[in-house]
Amino acid sequence: MPAATNPAAAAVLAPDALAGRRALVTGGGSGIGRAIARQLAASGARVAVLGRRPEPLAQTVALIADDAPAADCLAVTADVREAEQVDAALDHVMTAFGGIDILVNNAGGQFVSPAENVSLKGFRAVTRLNLEATWYMTTQVAVRSMIPASYGKVISITMTPRRGMPGMAHSSAARAGVESLTRTLAVEWGRHGIRLVAVAPGIVHTDAWERYGLEPAQVSTVVPLGRLQAAEEVAAMVGFLASAGGDYITGTTVVVDGGLDVSGPGSAFGTV
Repeated sequence: MPAATNPAAAAVLAPDALAGRRALVTGGGSGIGRAIARQLAASGARVAVLGRRPEPLAQTVALIADDAPAADCLAVTADVREAEQVDAALDHVMTAFGGIDILVNNAGGQFVSPAENVSLKGFRAVTRLNLEATWYMTTQVAVRSMIPASYGKVISITMTPRRGMPGMAHSSAARAGVESLTRTLAVEWGRHGIRLVAVAPGIVHTDAWERYGLEPAQVSTVVPLGRLQAAEEVAAMVGFLASAGGDYITGTTVVVDGGLDVSGPGSAFGTV
């Protein structure tokens, strides 16, 4: 089934809402990251999209060019888990843009498994990608650009339901760590004019989600709004937080999940 779309959500910001801003979006080659990159570019930001594979990144750049021919978009290939590659990628972006005002930590991933079946290697792989890489990227962008400029916004994508999701113990722990890191850094870096916010989407119907092999109509029954989420709906919230409208929001997690987190017992993945 094709991924869910909501083009109207992408049209909520003025085309100059982010004019003059420079953004870096990790995991920008598909799904939520691609939608965020398109939202930021459509709102006037210069956007660098980072990912491991050049082909999806090139597709994102092409889509942004179709959206806004005058948009300035840069593709950077790197694995966020490897510090040396992150350093080289930031060198590239800093040279091209002169700084980074907006960082969106979107790269992430996990696998579904009962907690007792997750190996130490598997647990470390998920936390390394979702937590450690987010910490390193965030601190390096802050040191290189945001602290010297006395301005910055870091928006990290986590997930909901935050009350617990069977089969996601490893990822839930990592995402909770990102939310706690967000709160702590917001306190430490507020004096530098840096705002940090986590955004917790619900079940976003992307091409990647299709690989779980679940039936969208059935999964939708656990969501109070009765449908899965479109990537543009996550991107619209990120765009707002990155804009002047989000200037007084920091140190918190914005849950954007159609009511999934408050809907009571049960899980989109059932009992694993």
